Amino acid sequence: MKPRSYFLLFALVISGLAFLSGNSVAAAESERSSVFEHVRVLWMKNPAHEAVISWTTRTPGKTHRVHYDIESRSASDENYAFRENTFKDGEYTMVAEDHEWSEPGFYHHVHLSDLEANTTYYLVLESDGEFSREYHFRTAFADDQPFKVLFGGDSRIGRANPYDHNDRQMMNLRMAALVEENPEILALIHGGDYCMRAEWRYLDPWLADHELTTTEAGRLLPIIPARGNHDRQIGFEEMFTWPEATDYYYTTQLSDRAALVTLNTEISLAGDQRSWLAEELPAVREQNRWVIASYHRPAYSSVRNLQDGAARRDNWVPIFEKNNIDLVCESHDHALKRTLPIRSHAPDLENGIVYIGDGGLGVPQRQPDTSRWWLQEPGFAKSAHHVHLFEISEKEFRVRAIGMDGEILDDFTLSPRLDTAAK
Repeated sequence: MKPRSYFLLFALVISGLAFLSGNSVAAAESERSSVFEHVRVLWMKNPAHEAVISWTTRTPGKTHRVHYDIESRSASDENYAFRENTFKDGEYTMVAEDHEWSEPGFYHHVHLSDLEANTTYYLVLESDGEFSREYHFRTAFADDQPFKVLFGGDSRIGRANPYDHNDRQMMNLRMAALVEENPEILALIHGGDYCMRAEWRYLDPWLADHELTTTEAGRLLPIIPARGNHDRQIGFEEMFTWPEATDYYYTTQLSDRAALVTLNTEISLAGDQRSWLAEELPAVREQNRWVIASYHRPAYSSVRNLQDGAARRDNWVPIFEKNNIDLVCESHDHALKRTLPIRSHAPDLENGIVYIGDGGLGVPQRQPDTSRWWLQEPGFAKSAHHVHLFEISEKEFRVRAIGMDGEILDDFTLSPRLDTAAK
């Protein structure tokens, strides 16, 4: 069964379950049947002033652009103050198995720059004279204001059938509901493993499901991506494209005093990446009250054995500790965890670093090994789909893990480290 037929059938089956914040699967199906599919926003280094807007069409077309403004223009293209053409268009790479499940898709990427910080931008997409509905997103802060972001990983379904993904859809609807309830949420930090493989038969439904994070009013949830072990194929780079070449390790300035360092566990952890981290973190630490790291494979696993995280502990953790970062976000193990504070590979409740994870955005959950020393109180681990909500302000960094049904699964608060409390 081709994906559009499948999605329509699937929507009928589960539409009665999908009323979170008014964002129903039926409404999403209507969007998916239009010319413009997979509409999304990518953030990398400087989200206060730039973003990439991406979408998919089913024919290549010739002319693709975004019309945008700081005021809603009711999707009338001639009224928008700005427009920008795509910097890259192409056909998603397809292997033989992809043709059994998906029609070809053509990606379109527009880079918006010189944006104003802390500003809502309204936009419509244009492909060969046809126009989308109006969407909007909010840029990050350039000053020191409270804000919120989401973190989660492992939204792959974990099965052979690329269209059997109800749990992922439910978690995406939960994130849309959280954005409705918390308009201060700026973006989703994704810890990697978007689908089983970065091949089109899996990317196509993942991108369609990501549209469920869009609110009923058309607010888009930007993605700050990390690369996971299931994301090694070329489709990942076609899906998350930036104008400049990247190895997918970079620093994102979330506000004037909060920074996210994203690392790539799927290339060498040493060499250039480790050298970059050792040079980057001191400067980032000096300028920021809050410093977060995000990557896919964990240093302190909740399911896999201790040796599995040795490479991260040897190459990256000493740099984290030397620079006193505040929180580490991990994925890969398919369980919910919070470690006790750790320093020098031992508990340190006063000065240690907390590691959270381990991937709950739809992948089938595993049973963690709760006997491990790093998962003892105040740490813990359990099997539960989840997304983390970060609430970041001058005086505290609150971390909540929220389950599929909206229940609070974990809730703790970090205080600024004394040596970096003032800029």
